[in-house]
Amino acid sequence: MIDEEDDEDILNKKTSLKTILKNLLFILLIVIGALFIYIGITPDQITNFVLGFALICIGSSLIQLQRRKPEPIRQTLTILKCNLCGIINVRNYQRGDFVFKKAGFCEKCSEAMEINQIYSVKLKKPSVEVKKADIVKLQNKV
Repeated sequence: MIDEEDDEDILNKKTSLKTILKNLLFILLIVIGALFIYIGITPDQITNFVLGFALICIGSSLIQLQRRKPEPIRQTLTILKCNLCGIINVRNYQRGDFVFKKAGFCEKCSEAMEINQIYSVKLKKPSVEVKKADIVKLQNKV
């Protein structure tokens, strides 16, 4: 369930043909807007300028609009370590946790355990698509 973060994922990101065609269409809108301003289609110069400026604004705005990907589900973990016997315990982060804080007791030697690390991990997507109705049923059971 835990997916290690890799900076190379960003570099290996593939661009779809649909995205490329959309961007070309938006650039074409900007070019047509510039042609309206410089060449002019109608005899009225003010109309040409307004239409050209509007097309440039629409094209540049649409290029900047991008569908945001949902934030990955993250889980913050706390690593507890016994200084006497060296046992390591992993648990979910709790509000107020900080490194070197004494938290709980060791199961083996009953010595106080100390928080050694706190970190966040990105969880993998489930391999099998779960229907929304199934998710609601699971949430209602809990």
